[in-house]
Amino acid sequence: MSSTNVNVQKGTTYRFPESACLACLVDSDQIVLVEQFRTPTARRTLELPGGIMNDGETPLQAATREFCEETGLIPGPSRFLFTLDLDLSTTIHRTHVFSTAVAQGATKSDAELGTRFLRIDDSLQMVRTGEITHAPTVAAILAICSKY
Repeated sequence: MSSTNVNVQKGTTYRFPESACLACLVDSDQIVLVEQFRTPTARRTLELPGGIMNDGETPLQAATREFCEETGLIPGPSRFLFTLDLDLSTTIHRTHVFSTAVAQGATKSDAELGTRFLRIDDSLQMVRTGEITHAPTVAAILAICSKY
């Protein structure tokens, strides 16, 4: 992947589809994250399960679908946490973040992702050290740690 800078002309806006993520706590002290390789940064990341909303889907439906696909788990009842506009300088890229208290049961997962269960304290430390940098994941971890 080339590291060439992109020259954006003043007034150029890039529009991305809306996305949604689900922050799932297990036993109130672990968060469910997925490990995946991200081509733009050429490294593995830890992120909340989530992805692009399909046509006709609500943000919660998308977050729940993506969570099930990426982790193979079934989430409990969810609640809205917040919406992030990821970079308003040149993009319209909105992500909706939800939380759930537990993940119960298991389903078959089609994803080639590694599901990780991290203690909340450990995930917060990974934010502080720059090991977790995915904006919705960082915001969710900080919200959870502050008893949002």
